[in-house]
Amino acid sequence: MTTARSKTPKHAPNAPAPAKKSARERRAEAKRHRQRQQVVVLAIVTAAALIAISGFLIISSRPVDAQIAESILDKYTEITAKGYYGSTPEGFYFIGNPEAKITMEMFSSFSCPACQQYKRNYFDNIRDKILNGDVKFVYIPLTQYGSFPSEGMVRTALCAGEQGKFWEMHDVLFDWAGRYGSAANDGRYGISGAEKLGLDTSKFSNCLGDARTGEIIRRAANLAAARGVSATPTVFLNGTKIYPERQGGAAAPSLSELRGLIEAMVAN
Repeated sequence: MTTARSKTPKHAPNAPAPAKKSARERRAEAKRHRQRQQVVVLAIVTAAALIAISGFLIISSRPVDAQIAESILDKYTEITAKGYYGSTPEGFYFIGNPEAKITMEMFSSFSCPACQQYKRNYFDNIRDKILNGDVKFVYIPLTQYGSFPSEGMVRTALCAGEQGKFWEMHDVLFDWAGRYGSAANDGRYGISGAEKLGLDTSKFSNCLGDARTGEIIRRAANLAAARGVSATPTVFLNGTKIYPERQGGAAAPSLSELRGLIEAMVAN
């Protein structure tokens, strides 16, 4: 009986060790790795940006329903029905008798809480002086004062003024500054307000970006600089500063003192 001879397995020759990479090759590989990582990061950032932009576009395309108090709708009708409404050669809107003996000029910002307070405490309380023809009140709109820049709001007011509703929109914008904040600069709010005030919204929309509107804003800023206005509100009575302090630094007149000044000037 023949015993099978076990075969000794033949060992495969040892595989050659991988060649050691040169420093240049290692740098090139590391660079390729970084580039792959950058591509991945860029793709993630781009996707996130597209999602954010899409969300913004969806939100920004939605119409807004800006609120307007009903009391504003006919607040100035009695005055304007007398023809006591217009604009200066510079394009600043006034309310009152164009030939009034007294001209009050208010440099103001729609985003300025102190301006809203002056409107409430003084302007609203000399309404009778405006109605009886004693006072012409001029609003000079500034955009860089107040709680936030307000150029969009100023354009909204000026464009409402082109259709005879500056003062109604003036009241609306002061309300919106507290209600909507800087979002009130969004033209969609202006268009919503224009519609509720019964304006031609197509004409209004065209006016918002018109160069003529921007020119009025520039004139207001230039006049403020020429008059030394450095805060809002700043008020002049027949060319003499009376608020926030009088010419020369004396305290501003109270409401009763202001009414007395107006009466004395009319009498003289």
